[in-house]
Amino acid sequence: WSYLLFFGFGPFLIAAVYGIYTFLRHEADTISLQLATLLLISAGLAFTFMATTQGMIRGQYREQVAGLEDGPERDALRNTMRSVDSTQQGLDMAFDIFISTGTALLGISLARRRWFGWWFTVPAIVIGAGGLFLNAASFPTVNASDAGYFDPGPFYGVFFAVVLAQLIHIGLREFRPGLTEALSGE
Repeated sequence: WSYLLFFGFGPFLIAAVYGIYTFLRHEADTISLQLATLLLISAGLAFTFMATTQGMIRGQYREQVAGLEDGPERDALRNTMRSVDSTQQGLDMAFDIFISTGTALLGISLARRRWFGWWFTVPAIVIGAGGLFLNAASFPTVNASDAGYFDPGPFYGVFFAVVLAQLIHIGLREFRPGLTEALSGE
């Protein structure tokens, strides 16, 4: 189950971003919304590439090192794994760049919207810029949390959960009569 959840995050992000875009474009299809959508979909793709690459590299390493005792062969394999693992770390940085800039641009696109406004813009810009700074400061050796900084990931999760909750609230408040009729078949 953990692999399914891990690998499913990228496609789920893509679907959620497309849903957010589809909802928000009716009020105003701005350049910042379009760019945010492209960057956040790219983040979902980058995450999927990173996750599958990471899973393959680490799975192969565990399989190859399983029968080896401590010694030069195991040390050489460990050093090779560290070098090869940098590929997935590079993909992780690509994800960080896309999610950070996309989140900041989504925040900008929410600034003048009736149901969102600056209460969503400021946190999105702070989270996006902060996440980009923390990850760039620790690049290329490690990610932000391994460098001793806090992990900005949960802040993205909370922001998008609040945006999705607000969209559900808007949908129920604004479209409840239409939803009720559609569901009842009238």
